[in-house]
Amino acid sequence: MKNILIYLDTDKRASIFDILFSYDAGFDVVVPLGGVTADEVRALVQDAMFPRGPQGAKCTTLFFGGSNPEESEEMAEIARKTMFPPFLLSVIIDPKGAITTSSAMVAKAAEALKMRNETLKGKKALILAGTGPVGRIAARILLKEGAEVILTSRSLQKAEEIADKVTKKVGLPAKGAKAETPEEVFALAQDCDLLFATGAAGVELIPQKFVEQLERCLVAVDVNAVPPSGIGGVSPGDDKKEVGKVLGIGALAVGGLRNKIARQMLQVALEKGGSFLDYESGYQIAREIVGF
Repeated sequence: MKNILIYLDTDKRASIFDILFSYDAGFDVVVPLGGVTADEVRALVQDAMFPRGPQGAKCTTLFFGGSNPEESEEMAEIARKTMFPPFLLSVIIDPKGAITTSSAMVAKAAEALKMRNETLKGKKALILAGTGPVGRIAARILLKEGAEVILTSRSLQKAEEIADKVTKKVGLPAKGAKAETPEEVFALAQDCDLLFATGAAGVELIPQKFVEQLERCLVAVDVNAVPPSGIGGVSPGDDKKEVGKVLGIGALAVGGLRNKIARQMLQVALEKGGSFLDYESGYQIAREIVGF
């Protein structure tokens, strides 16, 4: 029986990246549906549950994508509540790669900390431009690992709004802060152990001269592969390279792990019918790959 992935995207068009990646991970057929809304999910899931019978349900996966993690998670939860034995389809949530990328970011930071006999617990993490999907999911993971988290935005109101959403999601307090200029970023970074850059491609958020002056910061992780890097002095291919006293990790190092996580999530769905793979699952896979 063919393995089929039904790609439900809240955006107008389903992600070509994820479609191609799913084929390469072993799915025989990928059915992309764009512009899906929460009120459509129940009917779509019911339509997918029954035509292939119980065995076919085990060979069918629902993938929830889009630009808004909370919307994707809401739809996945509707799907989970719609299904019942023996018609249990696997579910994967990874909107715009936010879950796999954030899991990789945090796991790479933990790997670097291990080199210095340190862990994430008790660390103060600053997530630059952290109000986007990757920053928000990374904040959840870090909070659950016992870190203190500050999310930045050019707008204090936006930063505090997203920090409040993260807080409500995990039941642990996140903070929001304004960081519009490199000087404002530096002022916040001086008091942090971990620095993550999750901003727009090709935008430098903190220059190298400031990174080299950081005394407390142990690890800096950047997900921007488009020049210039988000963190000055950290190139895309860097993997725990020293920039001053900081161990820098670039976008390609993060991306390599991200792809391994994504592939393993898809393979779990292929092998174990009825799996539900969310950000906690993604991070657990990242931990297993990195080995901590």
